[in-house]
This record gives sequence, C-alpha cells and structure tokens, in this order.
Amino acid sequence: FFFTRSRHEFFIGARSLDSPTQGQLVVGHTHTHNMNLALLDPFSHNELPEVIEAKLEVPSTVSVCAFNRRGSMLAGGCDNGHVIVWDFETHGVARTLELHEAPVTSVSWTKSSRRLLSSGADGRLAVWDVLGACVVQLLARENLEFTGASTHPLRRDVCLACSSSTVVASREVSLVFWEAAGPRSLALLSPDAPADEPAGGGGEGAAGGSGGSRRQPPPLVACFDKPGERVLIGSGKGLVTLLDLSGARLAEMQVAGGPVLRSLALSRDGMSFVLVCADRVIRAFALERLFEGGAAAGREHQDVVSRVPWALAAFTSDSEHVIGAAAAAEQKLYIWDGDRQLAKLLDGPKDP
Repeated sequence: FFFTRSRHEFFIGARSLDSPTQGQLVVGHTHTHNMNLALLDPFSHNELPEVIEAKLEVPSTVSVCAFNRRGSMLAGGCDNGHVIVWDFETHGVARTLELHEAPVTSVSWTKSSRRLLSSGADGRLAVWDVLGACVVQLLARENLEFTGASTHPLRRDVCLACSSSTVVASREVSLVFWEAAGPRSLALLSPDAPADEPAGGGGEGAAGGSGGSRRQPPPLVACFDKPGERVLIGSGKGLVTLLDLSGARLAEMQVAGGPVLRSLALSRDGMSFVLVCADRVIRAFALERLFEGGAAAGREHQDVVSRVPWALAAFTSDSEHVIGAAAAAEQKLYIWDGDRQLAKLLDGPKDP
C-alpha cells in the first residue's frame, strides 16, 4: 500500500515481511537539486519522487496510512488492531492507540489534526483525541465490519462510513453524525446485493439465512467532494453515483465494462477522481463527466506488459499526475502524466 503526502509530493509504502507480526513502512521523497530544468522552463517542471528516503519499522503489518493536513504526522492502521501515530519530523512513534480487536481498515485525520478517525473489521468506528490518546466518540455495530471511513473536509462532527454485513450479502454507505447524545447514522446508499451484483461479482464469503452460502459482494467505496457537500460512491459493478448529504441522487455514470471497483480517490483540486478497477486498469475521470451519464472509459492507466494488479491510486498534489501502487510483491510505484505517458517508475526496496 502506498499513500501520497498531500503537500510535498511525499510517498510512503507499507509492506508485509515474512513474519506475520512485523511490517515496514517505506518513505520516498522528491529531489530538488535539479535546478536546470526549473530555470529553463519553470512552468512545465514538476517535481516527482526520486528515491527511498527512510524506513519506519513497525511491530505489525500496516495496511492503511494517512498523513495529517500539514504532513507533520503519519497515522498507520495495523492488522493487529493498533493505530500508530508517527512524528514525521523525527520518524519516532508519538502515540500507539489500542481499541480495535480486528484489522484497522482506514484512518483519516480531521482538518485540525487534533482528532483521528479509525475504522475496523470488528465493527467499530472511533474518533480519537490524538494528544490524549483516548477515544472521544465510538460507534460499535454487531455483525458488521467497517470497510472504510473518512472525515468531513471541514467538519469534525461528521464522517462517511462504508460497511458490510458479516452474516448476509449486504453493504451500506452512511453518514455518521457525532452528537452529544451519541452517534447517529444516516444511510445514503444500501444496495440490495442480489439485484445489484452480477453472478460471481464478489469474493468468497459466508452468508446468512436458510438459503445456504452465497458470494459476498465487493465492498462499496466512497469519498466526500472537496467542499464536503456531496458524496461520491463506487459500487462493485462499476457504477459511480454522486449524492447530496440527504441521499438524493444528483448524477450517475457506468464505467465501461462494469469492472469491480477497488478504491476511489478525489484529486486535491476536487475536479477529478481516480478508480482502481479489478480488471487491472486505473481509470481517471473529470467529476463533471458524471452529469453526462451513460458509460465512459475514462483515462486509462495500466502496465500493458506485466498486467500487474493495483493496490491503490491517487493524484499528485498538483492534480496533474496519477500514481498507481502495484499490488504485486515487487512493490512498484507508477506515475503517469495527463497524456497517459509513464513519467516515472519507482522500485521499492529489494530486501525480503
């Protein structure tokens, strides 16, 4: 897994070692020594990552991570349920937050960086006071796992959560309001799994009821738009929907071919979004394309030779390049420009 530092083109990778109880974060940084290009054409030169800068040793495999708004702190969610916060100036561990009893599925900072949201496969959604290392809000659900969550871009009392049932084939995207009387949920999208998904569209999973086993549909993916006034949701069969915060549908688009969507990310300028698809293609779209409806192929990025699967995709901080993190063991980062040309290929560490 790789994540982009929003302001300084920082990249970080998390990888599992041979031991199931250990992990490693690998950090890359941009070089600024090449001044000749900037002097020749200061408007066309964009800094891109060049080297591995540092490694952060961690006690467990880190599967998700996120920088705070200023890039001074890094939060990582571990498979053992812990959330680790690093001071990125010293690369030292600032806090270890313990609550989840299953792998952490997402971490997300509030705008002020004073609070941190974490979701887990144990059905818990928690808001942490980072300085006090304590939980200030908690939502716990039985027979449910939170597959992802994100804080509102401006408000700390609202978050977006994606969840899946552990007993029946159902999924949901909801808003969670952290109120004084306790958390309150508002379902935005809760598709009926048998009607929403084609046969064999998801992974293997257990099912409830007397009807025997059935395939679990793939998790939904979702994010806020830049001002936090709308929500973008991607379903397992390639359907992308734009809703307002009341759940009203504003626009909808079908990704050509109907691939399963693995992740969704918005560009920093809020004008575009990028999808990781199960057909081993990364697709980027303008947000306005949603209002045209119909099917769309988008701007496609892939390794046509190796056909590597993708773990994550994101935009650079200037929204001009698309970054793809390979899910293969080689741990590579691909960076494409706006013309779909490969601008950079970064190899991860070679050590086992």
